[in-house]
Amino acid sequence: MNKNLLIVGFFILAMFLNGCFVVIEEKTEEPDVPVTYSPDNEIAEIDAVGKLPFDNDKEQAYKRIAARRGLSAEAQVHLIEAVLGRLAFDNARENVLLTLIGNPDFGSAAERTILEKLDKLAFPSSKNRILKAISERKNQD
Repeated sequence: MNKNLLIVGFFILAMFLNGCFVVIEEKTEEPDVPVTYSPDNEIAEIDAVGKLPFDNDKEQAYKRIAARRGLSAEAQVHLIEAVLGRLAFDNARENVLLTLIGNPDFGSAAERTILEKLDKLAFPSSKNRILKAISERKNQD
């Protein structure tokens, strides 16, 4: 008896569940408008990255910021100061600075800041690569 009741129950359940399902897929496309960030938000992001516990994580996050198009002059200068003050290793500092120098929006204030603080890099080879990148950038413009 219980077996028959169970079969009837499944049959009734199957009938109620046998319906049409409509799936609607909504797509939203974002326009190709460049995203602009306020300098205050950029600086807050740079400061937040500086609080990360590991240099490798800081380096990767700083490089993402350094490569960002539309980075304000104020944020570029702040990024340079943060990189030179919060990253322990010259190779990490150099990688971020080279990324920033390669950014099409790299500005003269950032260039001046790098040149003024170049002595914070310990190794002459790092200093030479930074100077070479700045020089090559000027030759391209």
